[in-house]
Amino acid sequence: MTFEGLVDSAFNAIRQYARSDASVTIRLLEAIANIATHTSNPKYQVILQRHANMILRGSQEGLPEELDREDVQKQYDIAIQALKNHTLPETRK
Repeated sequence: MTFEGLVDSAFNAIRQYARSDASVTIRLLEAIANIATHTSNPKYQVILQRHANMILRGSQEGLPEELDREDVQKQYDIAIQALKNHTLPETRK
């Protein structure tokens, strides 16, 4: 099993189901932020960011309440910052 396959298996079905559930969506983004703190592999970070982006897009489409979308956006920003903070210096842009 590859890292990408593992992350896909862990996140795809939950992300698709939870797009209209703010609390589950936020927990998915928290998980990505947590995983980000344990890897500095640029390929893994791209995979995690791709999932974070899909989670955010799904929530923007699936959550009718603006405040819920704002909460998800805040957690997305935290996840993206965690990914940036754990990038090896030579891979930062």
